[in-house]
Amino acid sequence: MYWANFMSFPDLKRLVGLSDTDEDVGRTISFPTDPEERRRWILAGFGAAILFYAYFISKTCETSLRPLSLFEWLWQYWGRGADYAHGYVVPVVAAGLFYWKWRTRLRTVPLDTSNGGIAVILAGVLIYWMGVKAANPRLVAGSLEVLIFGLILYLAGWGWAKELWFPCAFLLFMIPLNFLEQYVAFPLRIFVAQVSTMLLNFVGVNVYREGTGIYSALSRFQPLEVADPCSGIRSLMALMALTSLYGYVTMDQPWKKWALFLSSIPLAVVGNLARITTVALVAQGFGQDSAMTIYHDYSGYIVFSLAILCMIALGAALNVHYREVIHRWTQEDVRPPRPVSRR
Repeated sequence: MYWANFMSFPDLKRLVGLSDTDEDVGRTISFPTDPEERRRWILAGFGAAILFYAYFISKTCETSLRPLSLFEWLWQYWGRGADYAHGYVVPVVAAGLFYWKWRTRLRTVPLDTSNGGIAVILAGVLIYWMGVKAANPRLVAGSLEVLIFGLILYLAGWGWAKELWFPCAFLLFMIPLNFLEQYVAFPLRIFVAQVSTMLLNFVGVNVYREGTGIYSALSRFQPLEVADPCSGIRSLMALMALTSLYGYVTMDQPWKKWALFLSSIPLAVVGNLARITTVALVAQGFGQDSAMTIYHDYSGYIVFSLAILCMIALGAALNVHYREVIHRWTQEDVRPPRPVSRR
C-alpha cells in the first residue's frame, strides 16, 4: 500500500517503458476467447514445441564421438574458430529483426490464414527427412528456416510472411558452408596469387608465381603460400551476412539491397588481395618474421574493417537521389550581382 501511494500506475508504466499503446497491445495479445484465434494460438504452440524437439533435443547429427542435436552440432562448429564465430550472432540478430518488425509494422498487420503455408511446411518436413536420412546436418539446418516461414505463412498470412521473410532467410547464415572451400577456395587462391603477383611486379617488387605460391626472384623473402583462409571464402560468409543486414535496414529499394549484398563478393576478394600484397611488401622491406607474425596476424582485422567502411560508403552512394541533386544544380536560381552605385 505504501508503494502504491508512492508511485501511481502511470508512473510505473513510464518507468518500465510502457506507453498506453503498449498496454493496449498487451491486452490484445492475451489468450483469445474467439475459437479461430484460440485455434491459431494452439497450433502455434504445438508447432513451436515440435521445432524445439526436432532441433534442440532429437539427436539427428551423427559425429565421431556421439550423436548430437542440430543446435549442439552448430554450437560446436561455431566454436572451432573465428571463421564460423559469426554463427553465434545470427540467431540473436534474427530475433532482433523480428522484434523490430513487431514494433514498427506487425502490430498493424491483421492476422490471417494462408493454405499456401501448408505446402511450405510439407517442403520443410521433406528437407528435414532427407537431411536425417542422408546424415547431412546442413540440410537439417536448412529445413528449420523453411518450417518457420511456413508456420508464419499458415498461421498469420501473407502480410506477416512478407514482413518476416528476411529474418527467416537470415538464419541461413548460421549454417557453416565449409564444404564450398574445396570447390571455390582453390580457384580463388589461384586468382588472388595471380593478381597479387601482378600488383607486386607493378610496384617494383620482382616476384613470380608457382601454383598458389608467390616467390621472390631476388630471394628477399621465403615463398608466400596463399592458403585457404587467404582466398577470401571464409571472410566472405561473414561479410555477406553483414551486407545483407545493412542493406535490408538502410536501403529503400530492392535493387539497392541486392546490389549491396552482391558487393560483398568483390569486397571480400579485394580485401584479401590487399592483405596478400601488403604481406609481401612487408616481407620485402622488413623481413619474413615481421611479415608472417605481427602483420599477418593482425592485418585481417584491418582489411575487414576497411571492407566494412567500403560497404558503408557504397550504401551511402546508393541512397543518394541523384535526380534531385542534378535538378537542384540545373535549376539553381543564380541571382545577378547587385550593381555598384556610383557617388
